[in-house]
Amino acid sequence: MEKSLFLLLIVNASIIISCNKTDDRFDFEWPVSTASAEGMDQQKLDSAYLKADELGFVDALLVIRNGNLIAEEYYNGYSVNKQHQIWSCTKSFMSALVGIALDNVLIESVDKKIMDYFPEYVYAGMDNRFFDITIKQLLTMRMGIDNEENNLIPVVQTNDWIEGTFSLPLLFDPGQKFSYNSLETHLLSAIITRVTGNSALEYANENLTGPMGIEIIEWRADPKGYNTGGYDIYMKPRDMAVLGYMYLNDGKINNTQIVSKEWVEASLTRTWTNNSSKWGPLTDYNYGYLWWLGKINGYDMFMAMGMGGQYIINFPDLDLTVVTTTNKDISWDNGQEIPTLELVSDYILKAIN
Repeated sequence: MEKSLFLLLIVNASIIISCNKTDDRFDFEWPVSTASAEGMDQQKLDSAYLKADELGFVDALLVIRNGNLIAEEYYNGYSVNKQHQIWSCTKSFMSALVGIALDNVLIESVDKKIMDYFPEYVYAGMDNRFFDITIKQLLTMRMGIDNEENNLIPVVQTNDWIEGTFSLPLLFDPGQKFSYNSLETHLLSAIITRVTGNSALEYANENLTGPMGIEIIEWRADPKGYNTGGYDIYMKPRDMAVLGYMYLNDGKINNTQIVSKEWVEASLTRTWTNNSSKWGPLTDYNYGYLWWLGKINGYDMFMAMGMGGQYIINFPDLDLTVVTTTNKDISWDNGQEIPTLELVSDYILKAIN
């Protein structure tokens, strides 16, 4: 699963960019219902609240069923109107932006070679395999570089993250092997900027989050001004949930097609052949276009996942979305991710009547 070593130096290396609402956007409002009205047991959901409080690191827990908000609780000083860093849930927003750019014919195809967008970064002696890397391979974490825990921090300490990425050795042929690395999605952010003439934040506000009625409060950027493609969005948990709801509904919000149904289907298609994987309560896990796929308690699910237990978890057959945010002030492998998933497996899913 995600293996990141995001330290404070990453935050310090980034530029904070805020996004203000545009005058013509609407604000998405979740309709509110009760657990019993939506086929869930209120007492069991209450047990989830208590367990989240007991864990101590959960900052928010939201449950949406049949398009209705039926459970919502905040902890550790957080509230409905307070933003949260969503870490690598950012990647699933980036996936949606790529899909929109394809729909708008700003990107020709997922098979487009990425070096076409970065001609000035070609250098003498460059590994020729870099010229074979496609947008699809960035979306599926198959560029060929090592896992980010071995190279991310040195690159983001430089003044040019793109140059640093293209200076890394290719350990695998492009497309050969999954190797999770936020530098790959950062290249996607730069590509969005280069094909649209706007930052990823500006393009999102006009084409994704704005039309969805939600807001990116902050999206940090690298020293060159490219919004961090892998982990630096700040937003409210209710707004996080709207992304999951939109994907549950084939890319639509309020009868408006935000991303194409075809892109949703492609994004949620498995790219691994191994089906025996297990990680806590998550079984049969796989990867699509910057979305994690799998099963929990036997139910098919797809999710955006951020370090420390930031989740947008969606169960299509149950019309169910669960959002969690957590306190992430300590290093990776802190024991938060699986217990947060167990809130879903042991309490929320078991509340379904």
